[in-house]
Amino acid sequence: MRPALVIVSLCFNVLTTPLSWAAPACGHVTMDWIKSHVSLSTGTTMILKQPQGNLCEVILSIGGTLTPIYAGKDFLVAGRLFKQGKPVTQETLAALSDVAEAEKNRATAKKALAVEQRKTFFKNRFRDLEGLFTLTFHTGQPEHFVYVITDPNCTHCKELLDDLEILAVEANLALKVIIYPGLGEQSQNMAAHAICNDLSYGEYRGMSGNEAKTECEKYADILNKTKSFFVSGRITSVPIVVAGDGSWTVEGKEINQVRTHLGIEVPKE
Repeated sequence: MRPALVIVSLCFNVLTTPLSWAAPACGHVTMDWIKSHVSLSTGTTMILKQPQGNLCEVILSIGGTLTPIYAGKDFLVAGRLFKQGKPVTQETLAALSDVAEAEKNRATAKKALAVEQRKTFFKNRFRDLEGLFTLTFHTGQPEHFVYVITDPNCTHCKELLDDLEILAVEANLALKVIIYPGLGEQSQNMAAHAICNDLSYGEYRGMSGNEAKTECEKYADILNKTKSFFVSGRITSVPIVVAGDGSWTVEGKEINQVRTHLGIEVPKE
């Protein structure tokens, strides 16, 4: 696996080169060449490339943020460039301030659109969730329920479940838990252990993360159905809470949003 791009603070002098060498400094630099050195998030684009001495200065838009990198013949350096006391990178980014604002706005709009598309997906497909949940938490006779999509090895998911359990008691609510192990092998082992051994909700919450690898047909079947469903909706992160009738969706560890949707008073901080 290639290493992810790490941003560091960099300060050095670039040797001045003849004009005839300026163009070749960037001639080989393409997005494919950059990707051969580092992993980039989907949607990353190249905003600018220009020679800076022996190096090629490249400005990428990563998630709406302008990120400078410097390319040599066969290497990349991420960071800020100074030349004879002159903040080269800072001046380049300052000249691109309008572009930076536009990229930021574009990324924000794209993110908002994706959120709305996921909400629409759950509104249209909420009935399919009934065949995916494997755990239930409630006390007494619950009046209504929500679906909770979670990863057994996700810290935010565990914290949200803590809050949801309190809310479930307070609001006479049932939690129907859908396990979606997307954080690697440990998540998958924990999910398989829970499903193959028919763990109760309490037993699931008590898992240590050191469970031995388990395989069974039941887990494979549920995992395939769950993965297919969420891939079709472009669901890539958890936790997510979905109303029982699909009328609302809350992404992330946002318990107050869940309380608001349920008409439950949000505690004052």
